[in-house]
Amino acid sequence: MIALKFHACRERHIKNKNYTPIQMKLLISICLLICLVSCGNSNEDTSQNEQDIALPTLSKQNIQKLNYTEYLLDSKVQVITKNWTKYNELADVISNLKQADLAFFKGNQVILEALITDLKESIPEQLNSPPIISRIIALETKLYKLESVVNLSNATPEEIMASIKEVLVSFSNLNLQMNKKIERESQKIIKP
Repeated sequence: MIALKFHACRERHIKNKNYTPIQMKLLISICLLICLVSCGNSNEDTSQNEQDIALPTLSKQNIQKLNYTEYLLDSKVQVITKNWTKYNELADVISNLKQADLAFFKGNQVILEALITDLKESIPEQLNSPPIISRIIALETKLYKLESVVNLSNATPEEIMASIKEVLVSFSNLNLQMNKKIERESQKIIKP
């Protein structure tokens, strides 16, 4: 009963009280100040929580466990690609990727673009065909995707592993396509 009387008395006091414009401005200013101060604290807490949570690192063993078919170059194709420097650079990047070395992809977009552009422009005559060019373009897409994922601040190891697998599969498919092209050319029978 006492609580009801107190509540009714308080409501009457609030309804009858007229605030002056200065008091209203002061009240609004205090509310805004409280909101701004409380927002600042939550950002500091969030950034500290992000630093406390350490993501597991990628390892060579995890990459070796990826399930995909790896096609190596045929000996005839190796002879052709021996002087194709940009392909050999790309093969080195892929080799480092298999060792869980992502340094090439971290903040290195200009060099990645240059490598891909030079790779497409320097295709040896024997390998320059639409299927091989399409495999290079597919590989280019996967390399850019991996570069994007690696440079994300909130990328999970699972996302990075999925992108690594896509790059490895694309590179393997490029090797397979080059092997098929040279194999088809060697099977052409010249009619007398």
